[in-house]
Amino acid sequence: VLCLEQRERNGYKDEKYDIVFCTKRENEPDIHFIPVSKQDLVVIAPKNHPLSGHESINLKELAPYPQIYFSQASDLRGIVDNLFQKIQVKPQIAYEIDEDIVIAGFVSKGFGVAVVPYMTDLLRMDVKIIQISYPDWERKFYMAALKTHHMTPVVKNFYDYVTTNYGIL
Repeated sequence: VLCLEQRERNGYKDEKYDIVFCTKRENEPDIHFIPVSKQDLVVIAPKNHPLSGHESINLKELAPYPQIYFSQASDLRGIVDNLFQKIQVKPQIAYEIDEDIVIAGFVSKGFGVAVVPYMTDLLRMDVKIIQISYPDWERKFYMAALKTHHMTPVVKNFYDYVTTNYGIL
């Protein structure tokens, strides 16, 4: 289960799920989080855009361009907002969209540029992927288990397998 929605987090605490994969939440002392993967944010631009010649970019360089932005419903909205606040830039939001792959589609059609998580799907799209040089940021994904939840042998084996083979520091 990918734990991104509030209802999945609530179901987890009600012991509906044994293990979830999610982003880490602060103030969850009853949950043991083990980092298993990380994901960087990147800028994407149409291939014919003035920024498409860049291999890396300071987010301040996005200021003059319309942006395809995450909607308020997305967990990533707050993250991207914080990055722009950190560099004291108010993005020109042209469209707000829930899903990163839909954002990439809008960018590929020339509606603007965007800050999105890197995903291999971007390689098949008509966009230029640009690394962010500043500000620095990465998102970690975690395997989470309730500290007080009893794991069945098969769940414990899976938990141990993921921890051993995919756990990152």
